[in-house]
Amino acid sequence: METPTVRDDPQRNRFVMAVPGGEAFATYRRLDDYIVVSHTEVPAALRGQGLGSRLAEALFEHARSRGERIVPACSFIADWARQHPKYQDVLAQRGEPNR
Repeated sequence: METPTVRDDPQRNRFVMAVPGGEAFATYRRLDDYIVVSHTEVPAALRGQGLGSRLAEALFEHARSRGERIVPACSFIADWARQHPKYQDVLAQRGEPNR
């Protein structure tokens, strides 16, 4: 399968990736320079093929390019970030954002 493109869909507060049979997505909300990721989802028939990781990497690259930080309120994104230390600079630190 060709690597799908991930795009920001701010009207739906989602990063989306078109995949056969639907879309994979990560829902978020923005707080100043923070992206709070609350949920990720890949269609059941396509799980285990690395699409969630592709989505996570694109999300972190997007945040890095814009000087934003990720708040991983989603367990998948939190686990993915722990496994990819090169993105630690994009993660919000404990207590951030101060709200």
